[in-house]
Amino acid sequence: MRSVVARLRHPSTIFYGWRVLAIIAVMQALNNGFFSKGAALFLLPIETSLGLTRATSALIFSLSRSEGAVGGPLTGYLVDRFGTQPVLILGTVLTGIGFLLLAASHTVWTFAVAYLVFISFGATMAFQQANSATVNQWFRRYRMRAGAINEAAGNLGSTFMVPLVGVVIRTYSWQTAALMAAGAYLGLILPLASLLKESPESMGLLPDGATPQEVAAARQAAAAGGSAAARRLVRYYDAVDFTLGEALQTPGYWFLLLGTMFRQVAKSAIQVHFVAMLMWKGMDVATAGVVYAIWLGMNVPAKLYLGAIGDRASAPVILTSGMLLYAVSLVMFWQSQALWALIGSAVLGGVSEGITPINWGVIGDYFGRRYYATLRGIISLSHSWALVLVPFAAGWWFDHHKNYLMTLVVSIITSLISAAFYACMRRPTPPARAAQGVGATMPDVV
Repeated sequence: MRSVVARLRHPSTIFYGWRVLAIIAVMQALNNGFFSKGAALFLLPIETSLGLTRATSALIFSLSRSEGAVGGPLTGYLVDRFGTQPVLILGTVLTGIGFLLLAASHTVWTFAVAYLVFISFGATMAFQQANSATVNQWFRRYRMRAGAINEAAGNLGSTFMVPLVGVVIRTYSWQTAALMAAGAYLGLILPLASLLKESPESMGLLPDGATPQEVAAARQAAAAGGSAAARRLVRYYDAVDFTLGEALQTPGYWFLLLGTMFRQVAKSAIQVHFVAMLMWKGMDVATAGVVYAIWLGMNVPAKLYLGAIGDRASAPVILTSGMLLYAVSLVMFWQSQALWALIGSAVLGGVSEGITPINWGVIGDYFGRRYYATLRGIISLSHSWALVLVPFAAGWWFDHHKNYLMTLVVSIITSLISAAFYACMRRPTPPARAAQGVGATMPDVV
């Protein structure tokens, strides 16, 4: 029986899902560098070029994130209904066209249309909903680990791409950087999207590379009172997908939603204004870009470590601890002007971001694969208001008070509230139909 468990945990051949993950990781690295994390570098140059106030520029950038969140349930439904690849291709094309339009923008209105209508909606559709759903389809036993590799690859790409984009903006212009982004989406990511497969079942495989015979043997081992590893494997492979209605009736889903919502309140202004906040502390833009890269770089080992233990450790404990650490990092940023303290704050803040794959992976772990994208989309919708109002309020406060003190206070308080909601999460009881084997997602091999 032990050999059966070993084969399931350490397959002898490379599972095709890892190749799918490698392709997605490259896409995420490029998207993070130009959009998810790189947006902070465009904030000040575009503001100066177009003659905008800090509040106006921050409003457009925050609206872009909120618009993607508002569309979360719709794009999630499209992914669950039509599959990941069509949505990924459409989103990539929209994003690439958006950066071309951005490079040609000379007014606030053309800037807003390019960033809101094309870049934000397309990138959210492709790289949050479609890619994450693809990972959730291919992995079950290693769901957290695969999600962590995907997230870490994105941040590793940011670590190299963000300074590069900063150098391009400083040496040439933000328009040149926007054209470079368009080339990456249309010339690199789009061809890669055509190589992805929807799910392991579409290739006659099972999640994680398991075979029906190995799953059946693990079931027999667990039924005979086998090892904890065998019982854990059976729990993964015999999990029942919750319907949308069943998931929405569980307390665990709502605690996850509220914890994520307050987490985004705590993060949203910091993400948009972080480079500007470092400059408020007295740094030049180049040094601020390096410190921001350190924050992003620390995401990588943190996400890989938490992903490695996330399939076994308690998700509520990991999420709660991460938000408490985030609050500590902001207190350190607030209380010191010293370079070493600001770098230390970036290190702690980056480590705290390691909980991201756990935050999204727990949806699949608790509720299964069938409605993953829709359930994630609803959670995204819940914090859409924060992605607009909080960065805008931070910009407004800076315009009127020339500091970011209120931004830091609000972020610290909401970090603690988020931690409290995460601490209340519990794994939901499987639906009653699970006892009769109705809705099982793995084959019933005898």
